[in-house]
Amino acid sequence: MEVIRDSVGYDGTVAALGNFDGLHVAHMTIIRNAIRYASENNLKSGVLLFDENTKGVTQGGIELITPNEAKLELLEREKLDFVFMEKFDADFMRKTPEEFVRYLIDKLKIKAVCVGYDYSFGYKAEGDVKLLKHFGEKYGFEVFVTDAISVDGILVASTYIRQLIKSGEMEQAEKFLGRRYCIEGRVVRGFQNGTKMGIPTANVDYDANMALPKEGVYAGITYVDGKRLKSVINVGKNLTFEAKKLTVESHILNFNEDIYDTYIRVSFAKRLRDVVKFSGVDSLINQIRADIATTSDMEL
Repeated sequence: MEVIRDSVGYDGTVAALGNFDGLHVAHMTIIRNAIRYASENNLKSGVLLFDENTKGVTQGGIELITPNEAKLELLEREKLDFVFMEKFDADFMRKTPEEFVRYLIDKLKIKAVCVGYDYSFGYKAEGDVKLLKHFGEKYGFEVFVTDAISVDGILVASTYIRQLIKSGEMEQAEKFLGRRYCIEGRVVRGFQNGTKMGIPTANVDYDANMALPKEGVYAGITYVDGKRLKSVINVGKNLTFEAKKLTVESHILNFNEDIYDTYIRVSFAKRLRDVVKFSGVDSLINQIRADIATTSDMEL
């Protein structure tokens, strides 16, 4: 899969278009429709992504579900031909709907586009699916629209997924994302409280813009250098030690390697409990050991 920032070198492409802030199951359906149509028509399949989240720019900030690095890794698995990365700045934001379509024709060489039922484009989101189809007829490209997709009778949407994550409902979030929610970053040194208790943790230097799960303790998986390792993950302030900083820390089961400065990914499978201020360190240790035993017995 090529990551392109200028102009594609293909004769014709099928481009999946959308905000794609979460790459949830509805987004992936749009993208897979593009891949299928491209394969059937001897075209190249691709996705248009932006360096900045479009809603984050237009609405003054938004919590991320899937950062671009993770998006590229996920899209690589789909066997797309390319991802076109564009800078979403004030100039790009001012493109009229027709100017945006001309951009797609000139830069991405589109022969077809795949979008969701609620797709909007152009300055102040003035363009909709109906207008896109009009431009398709005018400029000679196909427009394929994916209908709304629901899970358990609820419409799949990034806003709803954020609510699930922030409520700690990780199993529900997994259904709508199509995968477990992850936080990633380099391992940095914290206060070493876990090490002092004989239960070391990997303190993740995560992107401050990420949507964080509700404070609590979770069972999950930590990915380290290609290894998939069961973990007990704490999100929050360590109340027992009266810590002020909110951290994401993973205790990796049966693991004692030095991984400081290593880039890791932590996935959240199931919420175990709230963060609690214990009466003393011994009580905290006993509870963490119980959390470890619970996680160890889980199929993750």
